[in-house]
Amino acid sequence: MSNRQLYLGIVAAALVVIGLLALWCPVYLSQYDQYGMQIVCGRGFSADLSQAANANGLVSQCGTALLLRRLWAIPAVVLGWLILAGLVAVWVHTKPSAEESSRFWELGGDST
Repeated sequence: MSNRQLYLGIVAAALVVIGLLALWCPVYLSQYDQYGMQIVCGRGFSADLSQAANANGLVSQCGTALLLRRLWAIPAVVLGWLILAGLVAVWVHTKPSAEESSRFWELGGDST
């Protein structure tokens, strides 16, 4: 495995982690309800519009905020998984070089 593949794998894993964290973190509006609490729209995985419905009908703004979060987080996760799957497929189907395979047998079959 080359350094380029390693760096690409790290970037892909970071994309997956950042995307999943973005979907997991709550989505807030910049407005407050009558009790002074910031309006929560739910998470990227599921919407919770009850607080927005009680606070002067801000359901459409919550829907837009959730849509924008999902608009970049879901493609980031998918792209990261596709890159990781491609790297694993290349790694599995690549034969080791002659130097690597001869070194394996020099160690008596123990690769450590």
